[in-house]
Amino acid sequence: MKLTKIISLAAVLALAAAPGCYAQTSGQAAKPAVKKAAKPAAKKAVSAPAKAKPAAAPAKTQAAPAVKPAAAKPAQAVQISTATPFGGAVEKLASKDPAVRRQGADFLAQSRDQKAVPYLEKALADVSAPVRASAVDGLCQLVYREATPKIAGLLLTDKDAQVRQQAASSLSYMMDQAAGPALVKALKDEAPGVRYAAANTLGAIRYAPAEDPLIALLADDGMRRVAISALGQLQSKKAASAIFKFLSDKDQYTRLEAVRALGSIGDASAAPELKKRLDKAEIPAVRVEAALALAKLGLQDGLPTAYEFVKSPDMSLKNQALEVIGAVGDARSLQFINELYATEQDPMSKGMLDFTRQRLAARQKLQQPKK
Repeated sequence: MKLTKIISLAAVLALAAAPGCYAQTSGQAAKPAVKKAAKPAAKKAVSAPAKAKPAAAPAKTQAAPAVKPAAAKPAQAVQISTATPFGGAVEKLASKDPAVRRQGADFLAQSRDQKAVPYLEKALADVSAPVRASAVDGLCQLVYREATPKIAGLLLTDKDAQVRQQAASSLSYMMDQAAGPALVKALKDEAPGVRYAAANTLGAIRYAPAEDPLIALLADDGMRRVAISALGQLQSKKAASAIFKFLSDKDQYTRLEAVRALGSIGDASAAPELKKRLDKAEIPAVRVEAALALAKLGLQDGLPTAYEFVKSPDMSLKNQALEVIGAVGDARSLQFINELYATEQDPMSKGMLDFTRQRLAARQKLQQPKK
């Protein structure tokens, strides 16, 4: 009996100790579970920024080309290849042969392509005068006014008269008043060709401050005609009295310029002398120009002369005669033109006659009294 009690007591003690063992065993198993769960989570959290760094690197690599616009120059050079006429002309500008460089400059000038501007600007400093002259002409034909100061500088300082003359002449394309002061100074250039070109361009661009210097040139036999022409384009009333005396000049071309200039100036006091230039003893060009000058003054005295030359085979004289009729013609003039139009076979002449009769019809309508 005692033995049985002892065994039962031992069993109870064993059962009492078992929960502690189970709890201890469960606690030991939990530790690895926490560690395994925590460690991987920590590693992922730490590794996430590490992956972000490689992602930032490509962004920097892609941005780098955008920061370097200088890559555009090589692209232009590739586009302007020698396979094209334009590219071939650009290549010629780099030749050691000045004749070849001039060919390149001439082509670029005639191309009317604004891409030629930087190449022609560079050619303004070429050691060869013909190349500089071609570059000047090209920039002016392109009407690149930003080059006006450089070209005006060449007009005054270039050692070669050919370049100076080209500058004075080509600046007329620019129609830039900023070139005026240099052109006025060029009226005293040692080379006659430069002076002539400068005077002509001053008239073409209608540079009013040149009026007095041009009037002074009327005393120069070699410059008189171009000075008269320029003053006419300026419509210089101040010069009218000085030009008036050249209506009877012995040189027919000087008379022609004087008639044309006075017509442009519109000085009515010149009318009596202009009428004398309608005389059949005068050359045809002066007669028709006198009729046109009178028409510009609103006078019909030149109509008979215009009727005469409207049948001329010389298209220039015919055109001026029709201009006179269109400007001051009357009902009789309209009938006259209609009759010519009906029988005219030449398409060009027929078109000119048609335009004139339309002008006359419009004038007749305006002159009718309003009801």
